[in-house]
Amino acid sequence: MKLSELGDLYSTLLEAAVDAIITIDEQGFITSFNSAAERLFGYSRDEVVGRKVNLLMPPDTAARHDRYLQNYLSTRKPRVIGIGREVEGQHRNGSRIPLHFSVGEAVHEGKRTFIGICHDLSKYREIVEQLEETEQRYRDIVESQKQLICRVDSQLRITFANASFSQVIGVQHDALMGLPLTEIADDDEHRLGHLLAGMFRAHGNLNEVNIKVTMKSRDSGALVDWSFKRVDGAGDPQEPELQGFGIDISQQEAALQQALYLRNHDYLTGFLNMRAFSSAMKAWIEPRRRYALLHLACGRFEMINRQYGYDAGDNVIVEAAKRIRLTLIRPNLCARTGSDMLVVIGVRDNEEAHDTALQLVQSLERPYRVNGSSLRLDVVCGIALYPADSASQETLQNMASSAARDARDHGATAAYFDADYHEDLKKQMEIEQGLKEALDNQDIEVYLQPKIGLDDHTVHSYEALVRWQHPERGFISPADFIPIAERSALGQKLDRYVLNIAAQLIARCRHQSRPVPVIAVNVTARHFSDLALPEYLEQLMRRYKFPPESLQLEITEGMVMQMRQTTTQVMERLRTLGIQVSIDDFGTGYSSLSYLSHLLVDELKIDKVFIDDLQSERGATLVRSVIAIAKANNLRITAEGIETAAQARILRGMDCDMGQGYFFARPKPGHEVLGLSS
Repeated sequence: MKLSELGDLYSTLLEAAVDAIITIDEQGFITSFNSAAERLFGYSRDEVVGRKVNLLMPPDTAARHDRYLQNYLSTRKPRVIGIGREVEGQHRNGSRIPLHFSVGEAVHEGKRTFIGICHDLSKYREIVEQLEETEQRYRDIVESQKQLICRVDSQLRITFANASFSQVIGVQHDALMGLPLTEIADDDEHRLGHLLAGMFRAHGNLNEVNIKVTMKSRDSGALVDWSFKRVDGAGDPQEPELQGFGIDISQQEAALQQALYLRNHDYLTGFLNMRAFSSAMKAWIEPRRRYALLHLACGRFEMINRQYGYDAGDNVIVEAAKRIRLTLIRPNLCARTGSDMLVVIGVRDNEEAHDTALQLVQSLERPYRVNGSSLRLDVVCGIALYPADSASQETLQNMASSAARDARDHGATAAYFDADYHEDLKKQMEIEQGLKEALDNQDIEVYLQPKIGLDDHTVHSYEALVRWQHPERGFISPADFIPIAERSALGQKLDRYVLNIAAQLIARCRHQSRPVPVIAVNVTARHFSDLALPEYLEQLMRRYKFPPESLQLEITEGMVMQMRQTTTQVMERLRTLGIQVSIDDFGTGYSSLSYLSHLLVDELKIDKVFIDDLQSERGATLVRSVIAIAKANNLRITAEGIETAAQARILRGMDCDMGQGYFFARPKPGHEVLGLSS
């Protein structure tokens, strides 16, 4: 072939190439620039030939290129030549282009020419970015994936391997050539060699093999997902080869294993989570054996988290899990749910289950070192027995939880499941759920009961009382559902519900030109100690435009005795707003009467239990004393639960200000008591 024909062939190949091909001389000047390069960089061939190749590089790379080139020419130590790498080019418009760049070197008549091949990675990068947006958790894994490419002959010797293959295996490219692929595969069962050899057999029907193999590498090993296909040999069509495309999935596999582990396990303790625990129980429990499910309820974690931080709380949980493992030397299943732990063990009898429960509680209650302090957990254990209590695993878990609450309620270290207690607990939970729905649906009615002046028999104010007619259970007494609300987060919600209804009633009286009533609302201890309460009351006054003296709050004597700094701040703020406060059920908390002089309250309400005993000498003396001290502190006094004319007469003679009870009026719906039209 003539030299001119070779030149034409070379030019044709350059123009046909999909990738940008650029040649430069020893000074870095561009000598050729194919059509793909024109499309990639936005320059025409005429604009760049004869100019420095730095033109196609970002400024930070361009500034170093000449130095790199001169270093190579003087030392002949390549840094880029023969090694593909990812770099950035610069488009004519200034935008950066992600490239896979490889450089070759040619010498002709003593002159060196460097040939650069630039493969546009823009679409690849776009795909990676899309994957990052949709699956951020696996971003590092996706970015690190590089395809391994190799060819092997009929002896399974490597005839070709790309740079990624060499990098993953940790063997130089030249050393790989001729090396049997099976020698660098950690394949004890020889599956890889057997399958690949079968593809070379004349009558074999294997056209493709997909296999995951751990390849020996400079690290511990790389798990590669291989796909092999038959191809014609490079030199002789009669000598077929196998071409393998492999993806290093070591990181994906590790991530999947970790994800699978976290799907079934608690990340702190290594115990099973509840879903996996329930599934494991089904496979682990044998119908003819006895088992105990122990529910370890660990208190005080909220205090530790609040005072020392969540990291300290996590450390305590980890230590608690270690103690459980050390205490249980027999086979078991363990799970964590919040701050509580569940343990299933095989037992001979009830006594063995109880002994194990005590051992676990004793171990968990030993002191923990937290930031230099010694702290103890408050632990109780509930015990449910399989199959004696139930053969249903879900039911058994509920029973163990119920038994733990039973133990805590009765001050015991451990308790067996008790059907009566569980039924009562179930009823309370149903009431709690029903109350939540009733508040959401505004099914709780607010009744009013008047407070009557004992001297003039006129209505001075009203107390708001709640009534609940359950659609299935019928009437539920406030004595049943209010304590449940106070023990849960519903206490504050119920308070605000009643306060809002009371504010509406007062506003309706003003709009209908009715006398503006004074309505007292009972407030739970947790709500009254909330600094947000005064702000909520201000919002009600602005929304419904009622005077502050028309709304009163009633708190229990026990709340006063446990008064904290926040409660005092709330009382001071209420005083500033002009909202009065009464102490309800006075006398049941055994408080010191002298304490009254320090309180920012306006009224005392004597509890019904003392009114019932009013006609005895002892009862009369107690009530007379309370009234005298209240008067000395300029407090109004209201007697609750008056049911007879004799009680009203005696109290009037003792100079009691007001009375409340069935003798005067039973509670009725608020709009009816106030004479409001609908």
